Amino acid sequence: MPSPALPSRIQDLPATWARFCLDIERFLLRDLALPLQHRHLLLACSAGSDSTALLLILHCLAPRLGCTISVAHLDHGLRSESSQEVRCIADLCCRLGVPISTASSNVARYARSTGIGVEEAGRTLRYRFLFGVRRRLNADLLLTAHHADDLAEDVLMRLIRGTGWPGLAGMPSWDPTRRLLRPLLHTSKQDLRRFLVAINVAWSEDASNSDTRQTRNRVRWNLMPLLIRENPRFLRNITRLHRQGEMDADLFATMTTPLLREAQAEKKRETEHGPAQAGLLLQSSLLHTLHPGLRLRLYKAVIDDLGPGQTLHDSLLRLDQAWQRGSNTATIQFPGSKIARITPTGIHFTRSSHTPAQETSEPCD
Repeated sequence: MPSPALPSRIQDLPATWARFCLDIERFLLRDLALPLQHRHLLLACSAGSDSTALLLILHCLAPRLGCTISVAHLDHGLRSESSQEVRCIADLCCRLGVPISTASSNVARYARSTGIGVEEAGRTLRYRFLFGVRRRLNADLLLTAHHADDLAEDVLMRLIRGTGWPGLAGMPSWDPTRRLLRPLLHTSKQDLRRFLVAINVAWSEDASNSDTRQTRNRVRWNLMPLLIRENPRFLRNITRLHRQGEMDADLFATMTTPLLREAQAEKKRETEHGPAQAGLLLQSSLLHTLHPGLRLRLYKAVIDDLGPGQTLHDSLLRLDQAWQRGSNTATIQFPGSKIARITPTGIHFTRSSHTPAQETSEPCD
């Protein structure tokens, strides 16, 4: 029996699901204001419901958006059924006429050799593969199928870890540094599955998603049902919080970026008159004019600009308190070999050649 025809454009969908796809289009074009015309989008796809829906939705929207799509799939080699899932997603791409890049990895072996957990190992190898494919294909953006349920779980996990605002609002919809886009982040998993049922497209279930040895799965199966039972609109509230967090993050950036650029320009002027010290100096004459909350945001922006390594809220507070006390010999260390020293003229930020002990206080994202 031949497979049922798959939709190729919005007009092929029932009216309800055409509007559903157009809502996602509005999220991309209006909320995120991303120009997608003439762009090549690489979709990270498994055979699960989330990424299968992402593929079908973008396939229907592509003619309207004026973009082209490709798919990338990595087999982690952790489950016996994973090879069948590769065939399923490859067959779906063939039916849609969408090119697909596939590869396999040994996540368990990588986890053992690096001493990290299997979940972290899978994530590391997956993104290494995906960004490698994006570069090879010269694709403009990488799209993942994270949805509103994933966002809610991420918010809860950040709350458990002690993440600060606005990072507490969850993963970004759009990460320009990595050119990573999450177009379904305000769409529920239930709606994605209802969409697939409506167009007669099947998907595979990953049994490992029920393994409650993983923190995320415990949040998913133990905490999320309780919260939704208390408030059936919980996911909608999370997406509203997420919008607020992204606006606040943008606001903080507009406030700290000019200050950071001025400090960098001052350093450049110093180099014109002779060798300048490494790192960056925030002068006390500037810091005295700023609200304490903005000072902490500026510290974080400078430290983040020095390179990778999570900035910690307690360390930022200690730094500001030391500066206010005029502790001209104080030194505060941050993960990533980054150091802030109080000087008679301000705070000097630099990155050392050795790795200091890691801080264990709460993160400030």
